[in-house]
Amino acid sequence: MIFHRQQAIDVLSGATAKTHSNIMPLKTLHGAINAISWGLLLPIGAITARYLRQIQSIGPAWFYAHAGVQIFAVFLGTVGFSIGIKLGELSPGKVYGLHRKLGFAAFCLGWLQTLALLFRPKTNEQVQKYWKSYHHFVGYACVVLGVVNCFQGFEVMGESNSYAKLAYCLCLSTLVGFCIALEVNSWVIFCRKAKEEKLKREGVLGGGFEKGSCSSSRG
Repeated sequence: MIFHRQQAIDVLSGATAKTHSNIMPLKTLHGAINAISWGLLLPIGAITARYLRQIQSIGPAWFYAHAGVQIFAVFLGTVGFSIGIKLGELSPGKVYGLHRKLGFAAFCLGWLQTLALLFRPKTNEQVQKYWKSYHHFVGYACVVLGVVNCFQGFEVMGESNSYAKLAYCLCLSTLVGFCIALEVNSWVIFCRKAKEEKLKREGVLGGGFEKGSCSSSRG
């Protein structure tokens, strides 16, 4: 009797181990997809909108690049989100409250951003002003939630000290450094243009120079 009971326990434990081994590839896929989509592509899309739009020579190409990256990131993130829902069904005894709430929040904000493109105003300047404020706020909130939830996901998977987390941190640090460099460059350009405009208003550049040239030629 004891032998049969022990054997049943072995069978049950073997089934549990098998289920766990089947879930692990899904967990890895879930983490990889979400780290790429919510954790990297969404920030890249935001960077594209903020800095490429200042390059006048590329015209509206910055908008198509921004929209393309963001839409692809949201669709890819939806796949990762769906895998997360499936993992929750396969692990009824485990509830990761914070990770799940952050995931739902990022998912909802991501789709709000995507659907907002359908209602982007083109003529009314007053409506455009409010739409841009909404778009910026929701977009940056989605980026922050996505990145924070990626780190939360590493904690949930027990990968706090893994090479995967190190690789993600290196990629994210590279993006942050790139942003800092572009931000400094944009401020330098802004200050230079502001100084030139001030000199033009004071007559030192542009009209004032031409006026002085005409006077000297008349003399």
